[in-house]
Amino acid sequence: MRRILFVDDDVEILRQFEEDFKKNNIEVITCINSEEANNAVENDIPFDVVILDWFFEDPDDSILSRTFLNKLNNKHFRPVFVFTNRLSDYENTPDDAIHFPRNLLKGFSKDIGYETLKVEIEQLLKRNISLQLASAYRNKIYKILEKVFFELNDLPNADISMVLKKVVGIGENIDWSSDLILNLIHRSLLSDDEFVIFLKRIIEQAGNINEGISETERKKIANKVLYFKSKSNYIRNGDIIKIKNIEEDIIFYGIIVTPDCDLEQSYSQYIEITELCLIDDPKLGLNTRQKDNIRQFKPSPFHFFPSIGIGDELKDFVAVIKSKIIVRELPQQYHPKYPNASKRLLYSDRFILNDKGVKLEMICSKCNPYKAEFLQKLHSNNSRVGIPNINDLVI
Repeated sequence: MRRILFVDDDVEILRQFEEDFKKNNIEVITCINSEEANNAVENDIPFDVVILDWFFEDPDDSILSRTFLNKLNNKHFRPVFVFTNRLSDYENTPDDAIHFPRNLLKGFSKDIGYETLKVEIEQLLKRNISLQLASAYRNKIYKILEKVFFELNDLPNADISMVLKKVVGIGENIDWSSDLILNLIHRSLLSDDEFVIFLKRIIEQAGNINEGISETERKKIANKVLYFKSKSNYIRNGDIIKIKNIEEDIIFYGIIVTPDCDLEQSYSQYIEITELCLIDDPKLGLNTRQKDNIRQFKPSPFHFFPSIGIGDELKDFVAVIKSKIIVRELPQQYHPKYPNASKRLLYSDRFILNDKGVKLEMICSKCNPYKAEFLQKLHSNNSRVGIPNINDLVI
């Protein structure tokens, strides 16, 4: 713990705790009003912990404190210690009124002393595995990123230009150029013994993943591991989608299995999609034994896609491997014979399925370090080495 953001309109409390923290070589950024607090968040000043007065600038309402938490949410992954003379008011605040993870919040009375507060902060930092991971990756990746660009800088500009042009390609495939940088960072992480040992220690402390975990909780974990909730407008291999007609009715669910390299080319005229069906869909006619085999990823005409988030529910789907759907880009009126395929096919574009106009709407994307992994899985029933086995989470 090196730096604390302390948000409180009581000057005496700020001064008292600032002196105590400084004696332990911990810097304190003090914010006495909302403008200073908001600037501290927006300016990306690095800090390890936030201490927040629950009735900040208003003795009868916590609205400004809750607004501050909302700004902090999804911007700075840091624990927040609520400091207040009315602890019960904070503890009785409904969860839906606080837009911040509750397990990163802890309330304290302002009557406690510095030593007690310091111990509580340190304990939370040690207990929360996500905080430990965030600290390790945040510090290490920042250092490695600087090192990677120093190494790239050793190359002449002409060489860097040649590499980037080869990697990006004529279709402006930014995915591949990002992979170039990310792979260099990844290799550096794997070669850092101190970092690897730290991660192993965290994993050993984490315990048995199945111990006391309900089916619902396992599905939530599987959803986080298997899928990424992207908001990109670009269509990519591995995207799980809804196919809708013009009236917004869902015709199919599916997963895009066209390799990224084909989706990037200006002459690409269609997208290949494998149909997804609910595992309990009566039209599949699967019995209990067949469903159990599918859930264990045993070879069959179906490939299991567990725990896809549809609205507020997590549903189990299967890819019907023999059911291929071809969706074409909508032709331009002035040249209907040859579709004017864009360099990047977009979800905002219109498409044709069986001579009828359709829209594609993204649900999520399959998380996988290998972009064509799903295609390979379908055609060879053999996963690449290194893809984790998550059966314990999904069956």
